[in-house]
Amino acid sequence: MKMTFYHLTGSPRGRTQFIDADSVTFGTGDQCRITFDRAIDVAVYPLHAELTVENGHPIIRDRSGKRALFVNGLRQMEALLQDGDLLEFGEQGPQLRFRLSSDQASDRKSWRTIVEDSQDIVVRTPHTRYLSPLYLARHILRDIVLHASPAVKAAAAIVLIAPLLLISWLGVVVYREHQAAAMSERRLAELSSQLQTGRLTQTELEQRIEREREGAEALRRQQEGEIAALMAKLKVMEAARQSTQDTRAIQQQLSAIRQSQSFAEDIIRRFGGSVALLQGGYGFKEKTTGRPLRYQGLDQLGNPYVDKDGNALVTLEGIAPRVLIYFAGTAFLVDRAGTVVTNRHIVRMWESYEPAKEVIAAGFEPDMVLLRLFFPGEETPYLLTEVTVSDQVDVATLRMDRVPAAATPLVLASGVPTHVGEPVVMLSYPGTVDTLLARTAQSISQAILAKAGGDPVRLVNEVAQKKLIRPLATQGHLSDVSPDLITYEAASASGSSGAPIFNRAGTVIGVNHATLQRVEGVHMALPIRFVADLLNATQQHNPQPQ
Repeated sequence: MKMTFYHLTGSPRGRTQFIDADSVTFGTGDQCRITFDRAIDVAVYPLHAELTVENGHPIIRDRSGKRALFVNGLRQMEALLQDGDLLEFGEQGPQLRFRLSSDQASDRKSWRTIVEDSQDIVVRTPHTRYLSPLYLARHILRDIVLHASPAVKAAAAIVLIAPLLLISWLGVVVYREHQAAAMSERRLAELSSQLQTGRLTQTELEQRIEREREGAEALRRQQEGEIAALMAKLKVMEAARQSTQDTRAIQQQLSAIRQSQSFAEDIIRRFGGSVALLQGGYGFKEKTTGRPLRYQGLDQLGNPYVDKDGNALVTLEGIAPRVLIYFAGTAFLVDRAGTVVTNRHIVRMWESYEPAKEVIAAGFEPDMVLLRLFFPGEETPYLLTEVTVSDQVDVATLRMDRVPAAATPLVLASGVPTHVGEPVVMLSYPGTVDTLLARTAQSISQAILAKAGGDPVRLVNEVAQKKLIRPLATQGHLSDVSPDLITYEAASASGSSGAPIFNRAGTVIGVNHATLQRVEGVHMALPIRFVADLLNATQQHNPQPQ
């Protein structure tokens, strides 16, 4: 029986074999009729399969003993072959196309078969998409030279000039497209190098954690020093029997410090479980095609490949990891339906981040791919969806994918007057992971870093698994109050966007909004009335089912 085998992949890729026999063996062994290179085609066994003609019908059988023969994508031990069947030897092994020929047919290919076989092999050959016509032309020309009939060769010779001209034109087009793509990728690389993606090396994270520890220790020593200085001064004054008025002033300062500490401890004990760590990540998609911006590849440490100038190499092709910018902030629970409040600029980070704005101006659009929430003491995150993002003020409401069982909604202040000098406490997650790890034993933080590396997602997952997520209480007092803005002074609150501000009654009077860069320790919050207005408007447009 006359048969034709066209190799689509593997070591004999592109080869055509014409066989007139009633038995054909396949494998890497020297005794096989159709052989494969054992060094390249590692999925093929020495005697992998055998094809025999029985009663005029070709039947192929698996001889590997491992059920490693596939016919048209299905694992088979034995199969009756039809013209055009696809054979595959081993999982991800070499593939070939089986064709039946009449006994009178010559060992030549028709024009139709040449084109079909060339298309068949091109779709299975990894290559850049715009080079497909060149690959197809190459395989067609090769098959014409090797296997076409004299008539087809003559026709091809006559029209050879036209394809050559076409190929030349395509080459110019491809070259220009390649040059344009290269320039675009260089520009994207420059832009991506400016993006702070949130991916840090383990060494960089360790350095940041150590700085956080040193800062926290310095603040603790400062507070202890203030108390010690006041106590020493009070003892000196009492020993010198100075006026009762002077000693009373010192005692009042000590009492104020202790009351402030007690106030913060009470707030975090009562409401800390309702203040959550928000983590998100966004990338960019090409507006015209929807293709995501990706790294060209990552090294063994998970860092992107870079060019000679240190810019991350990026592309719109392939399946490498996407370029993602990670961010974090604070959100707090406001109702039992799972609604949380945070800042608008947290869920619209690209609107205020200049490098991201430049990428958008280059023809891309932002694409939020991660938005989740971690409550203290809980290991599993809550996935978030946007409910309402205000266009007027820096406030947004989000909805969790399920209602937390342990957290209690915070009470929003209503009609409660605020006064300059009134003490306040903010619960937040400043600095995110590095600050959380700085509050743990060094052995614990090192173990987490060793396991998660610099991956922001894995880091937060590990911190949550250890139940180390808990907000930080920052004490301060109001320095200015207006209908549209609350200004307060606190020792440290940098990076606390979206955090609730509590008064002595334990109700939320504002949402942390920004920090004055040129005035240390002065921060701004939006009055809670903006949140109440946004929640009321959302409820009117999207009432919750009873």
